[in-house]
Amino acid sequence: MQRAGSAPEAPPAIGAWRAVLHVGGTSLRVLAALAAVGLLGAPIWLALGRAERGAGAVGALVIAGLVLLGAGLPVIAAVAARSDWRAVAWLLGADPTDGPTIRLTEPRSLVRPLAYTVVLLTLGGAAAVLIAVLVVAAVVALTSPILVAAGDHAVIGPFAVDTAARAVVAVAAALVVLAGLVAVAPPLARAHAAVVRQVLTRPEQRLRRDLATTALSRARLVRAFDVERRRIERDLHDGVQPQLLSVSMTLGLALAAMPADAPGRADVLRAQQQARSTLDALRGFVRNIHPQVLIDHGLVAAVSELADTLPVPITITDRLGDRLPAEVETNLYFCIAELMANVAKHSLAEHAQVELERPAPGRVRVTVRDDGRGGAASNGRVDGGLAGIADRVAALGGSLLIDSPLGGPTIAAITVAAPGKEANR
Repeated sequence: MQRAGSAPEAPPAIGAWRAVLHVGGTSLRVLAALAAVGLLGAPIWLALGRAERGAGAVGALVIAGLVLLGAGLPVIAAVAARSDWRAVAWLLGADPTDGPTIRLTEPRSLVRPLAYTVVLLTLGGAAAVLIAVLVVAAVVALTSPILVAAGDHAVIGPFAVDTAARAVVAVAAALVVLAGLVAVAPPLARAHAAVVRQVLTRPEQRLRRDLATTALSRARLVRAFDVERRRIERDLHDGVQPQLLSVSMTLGLALAAMPADAPGRADVLRAQQQARSTLDALRGFVRNIHPQVLIDHGLVAAVSELADTLPVPITITDRLGDRLPAEVETNLYFCIAELMANVAKHSLAEHAQVELERPAPGRVRVTVRDDGRGGAASNGRVDGGLAGIADRVAALGGSLLIDSPLGGPTIAAITVAAPGKEANR
């Protein structure tokens, strides 16, 4: 499925010899399937060839053939679909386990394999027979000089190779045919892979794959955003902040060296105060970008520090135990920070509570409660803070539930997946 604003995905490059092996293996499987269908339909061929046996015998043979075909074709279709799916996965370097679900006891799962088998036995059968004839003819042509030298001759269709000159021409023609087969193998293999993927992939499987790709892409975007956030915080902390501190110290030294009645001393004092104010504002800005306490001491410590800066009394209840992975901690911190900021700005609450717990193994739940006026989710804005929280939580494969009736109270619950112990910090 092509999404707006995204570049079309380029088809994977297929090497010539890899394609030759794929086309050769597929041709052998097609010929084997044709032979199996021929054996299953043998009673029908016998009935058609010997009609003098009588109507009863002919009818019995036809019925037997139809029964054999009805019982055997689903098996052939299942084997062909699974083997060709694995072959295409090997050809493209994809995951072979992400294939069609085929059960002989579930007729619905056999529809697409049977449709693929019809294509395989008709178009694929014609191509496989042609390839087999060309390869056999080329092999005979390549051995023709040996046969002519031994006093024998080679027959290639309507042509007889019985002289040295004809043997040389046959060898040259065989080399051209084999080179042509090698040249057309990649497009043939790519076409076969497209047919296999298109016919055997059920719509719900394609939808699940697209949804999984979208979820991974969203998680990568959130992760990249957090990495960039950390980079900005590090650049400001290690670059701009020391420079402002140096400016403030330089102004302080200049102020100390100036007499109390020196002209311009008030301007220097004012400049130093402005530098200090700017430095304090920058420190707060850096702390909001990515607090160092979150890296050093974890989610609970960072949330507690943030709660101390807000005008609403907030109680923090920690039942997490082990620290969470860095990615989970970062995303949960900014979700909690947004919820706590909403409490301080809009709720008119007198008290709030933040609970962090593990309701089940591999799951983390954060609950933010306040006794404010409610109505947190009533504005319907798609670009508000709650929408940003929902995006972050969805990137972690979690859920956000808001219960905020008019008049309060407000309860926001975030549940995400997280391993039990800290992952590779």
